Amino acid sequence: MRFTKAIQAGLQKEGFCFTWCRNGDLEEVARRFGAAPGTGVWADLEELEELECEHWEDLLQLTPAGEWTLASEPHGFQGNRTEVMEALSAGGCALNVLWRGERDSWVTYAVDGDIVTSFRLMDLSERSGSDPAALDGLLERVGLYDGLSAWERKVRIMALAEEVSGWTLTPEWVRSPQFAALITTPVPRALVPRAYLHPREPFLDEPEFARLLADPSPALAPAITRLAVSIVTTAVGLEEHPLAEETLRILELGEASPAEREALRARLHRAAEETGQTLSRQLGSTPDTAEAELLEQTSHALYTLGKALSPPPVHAAYAVADEAFRIPRLSRTDVMRLHVLRNVADRILSEEMPHP
Repeated sequence: MRFTKAIQAGLQKEGFCFTWCRNGDLEEVARRFGAAPGTGVWADLEELEELECEHWEDLLQLTPAGEWTLASEPHGFQGNRTEVMEALSAGGCALNVLWRGERDSWVTYAVDGDIVTSFRLMDLSERSGSDPAALDGLLERVGLYDGLSAWERKVRIMALAEEVSGWTLTPEWVRSPQFAALITTPVPRALVPRAYLHPREPFLDEPEFARLLADPSPALAPAITRLAVSIVTTAVGLEEHPLAEETLRILELGEASPAEREALRARLHRAAEETGQTLSRQLGSTPDTAEAELLEQTSHALYTLGKALSPPPVHAAYAVADEAFRIPRLSRTDVMRLHVLRNVADRILSEEMPHP
């Protein structure tokens, strides 16, 4: 229950991003995160709170522990990114735990630049990576399995991180000075993850993807949105759903007026909520696992379609691809397709709105 004691000492429990990296050089770890070399400073708790308020998601807090470093991002997420994990694990290993709510909870383990296993903390059955089962022994040792509450999962994934790194989150650590650095130049996102290139995944050579990869420009944002929506509706079985058909019609042909688009967004949001409520009632009675999983996917998919109608087009492309990528229990190929679409949309968005 060390994590519980750290929470009681002031550790933020609603959301966090922790990365354990087998590299004791704080400046080097900061650089691999995208922080400018030589800009880190030691800061006490009060100073860290001031930096957090001023810099929010750009703040990186590092603490050494022998050959390991613990990186904490109170409001950031860089440690969860594939490119950052590849860089941090080069010549060693790294483990990241991201918690931003039940829909956005990830665990990623990398060794020597390779993503070995990655999975949602709230859905341990679906994993990706070069060796998805690599942490099975540790998962069993700490008693982490599906069916636990969100809190129990948090506590046990922290126990797993301690098993990997030997690092313990203690009240003393929460109150101790930390090496603070600012992420000024985020590591560029590769359009295609390395794992999809060796061997090369066939979908990358399909005309739609080849075109997007050759020219990731704002003009192609609507194409990203349409392709992501098409993948989601097919994967979840919504091809003939009236709201899905209407969404695709507006994306392909446009709307008669802005009011039509907004009205459809509201209907999609309402339908997603109603499906979620049906899921809650079903789980509260006699749960049918297959039906519950379909209801969960459908609710998430309808919510995703609403994102596709957000203005402007560049923001809509990233929002829908990012949300679609988080839908649980999609096929491996669909996950890879959506992963690449999200990366392309992110590249376009970052060029439209460069990091300050």
